[in-house]
Amino acid sequence: MRRADLTPAERRRRSQLARLVSYAGLLRGSLVVRQRVCGRPNCRCARGDKHHALYLTSYQEGQSRQLYIPRDKEDLAKEWVQNLQQARDLLDQLTELCWRRLKGG
Repeated sequence: MRRADLTPAERRRRSQLARLVSYAGLLRGSLVVRQRVCGRPNCRCARGDKHHALYLTSYQEGQSRQLYIPRDKEDLAKEWVQNLQQARDLLDQLTELCWRRLKGG
């Protein structure tokens, strides 16, 4: 299919998708905040104020995997997970447009 054959909506979504997959980081998975106690008797967590840590969880190749995300990389991980969701949304929109085209509407 040539670019000229696409509707303006299809061109716009394809351009957005191309930018995402070409230049943005993409992560599949969910970000989960875990709370834990470190074990030091005088730490604040021993009194109930637990430590918080961010993990990326994903199911790949038949196994559940998780990765600790350091504080200095939390924003980056959140952005990359969001980028993948945005790419999926754009693919869904393109699928709907192609469906309509095949249907004749």
